[in-house]
Amino acid sequence: MKTKDNTVTRTRDVTISEDFLNKIANKNIEDLESSSLFLFPPKVSEADDLDASHFVMMANTDEIRTTNVMGVIGYKNERLFIGSRFDEGNDYFFYYLLKKVLNMNVINTEVNMEHQSDFLELLIPLFPKFLNNAMKKGLYKEYKVRHHNEANVKGVIDFKRQLKENVPFLGKVAYNTREFSYENHVIHLIRYTIEYIKRRKDLRKVLYMNDVTKENVHIIEENSLEFNSIHAAKVIHQNIRKPVRHGYFFEYQALQRLCIAILRAESNYFKKDSNNEVFGILFDGAWLFEEYINTLIGDHYIHPQNTKGIGRHYLFNDANGLIYPDFISRSGINRKIADAKYKPINNIRGRDYLQLVAYLHRFEAAEGYFIYPLQKSLNKKGEKTLTLLSGVEETSVRDPNVKVIKYGLGIPSQESDFNTFEEVMLHEEAKLKITII
Repeated sequence: MKTKDNTVTRTRDVTISEDFLNKIANKNIEDLESSSLFLFPPKVSEADDLDASHFVMMANTDEIRTTNVMGVIGYKNERLFIGSRFDEGNDYFFYYLLKKVLNMNVINTEVNMEHQSDFLELLIPLFPKFLNNAMKKGLYKEYKVRHHNEANVKGVIDFKRQLKENVPFLGKVAYNTREFSYENHVIHLIRYTIEYIKRRKDLRKVLYMNDVTKENVHIIEENSLEFNSIHAAKVIHQNIRKPVRHGYFFEYQALQRLCIAILRAESNYFKKDSNNEVFGILFDGAWLFEEYINTLIGDHYIHPQNTKGIGRHYLFNDANGLIYPDFISRSGINRKIADAKYKPINNIRGRDYLQLVAYLHRFEAAEGYFIYPLQKSLNKKGEKTLTLLSGVEETSVRDPNVKVIKYGLGIPSQESDFNTFEEVMLHEEAKLKITII
């Protein structure tokens, strides 16, 4: 079945089975999220716009309703593809977002999210980005106990092993040391994944797509010399039992989950007769659109991130009123605030206005922007300027220099191929940059 986010479908038009529907409908994402179902951003509990109270789909006897989630989700031999509501007749905008944010090209390869029967090919193109993000923190290391038996004692004596191995005494002492090591279950899991991708002639090019990825692959190979392919299943289960929990290595947690999913899929874990596990890859539309806007204006705007605790600000003294504006201009002259909204212009109201006005006041900014997707086929004006009123009578303008602008990023709809769509999008992006930078 194919549908779009935030869309209502009458029950008579639903083409997935009731069994599949019961697995995913009216269930919050926190219950569905697992090493078999990938969600972006990686941890639902840390997402700004998608919390555990959200659903992939809501259903009753008359209709089903999708939410802000896009992607592909499968169960046994069925697939549900959820595209973007801002696409018309194709899924180019959704694919374009994936390409820009995650470097995930599902147009110019054999991968196609709508028709792909096995989602393994959707996961492998994500591996370089996750690997490179994790490696920015350096190699993941853990304490490891090493056993020694020699005359030069440098650790804690192991009396049990001493009695077993060194009686009668011949000058050697059994002792143990506890030291940091890169030879651990997480690094070995990454190495197994690299070795598997290398065997895929159709997809192994992702490991050599740029110098950063090639260098990081090389570093992993140099620091996983103790790995052995016959222990792959053991390492996978060890990583499932021992997920990365240290906050500093948050990026490794996401990489770990991706590697588990790839290797489990490689071992036919998701064959339709293997189990009743829901699997797939889903994206929070609001997060995806916000990260896309960041690729366009990130050089000129600070992008605070709630999930990583980056760029936190407060409304009041003594660290009260924690806030995370989407974008704050880096220049202190004529400060600007921008808010990415993955919804139509008429749905930007109430709470959205209150939030942006508070940010304008807090950061002494004169201009605030709502950036939203605008379907060009609607032939509507994509920009609307609002001024703040003053007084009970609602007739006078508080300050004509303080403005809130709704800016619609034009989304093409009539293009016959992805390359043409991309060209038009680049033109629309250039207009956005001129306006808000």
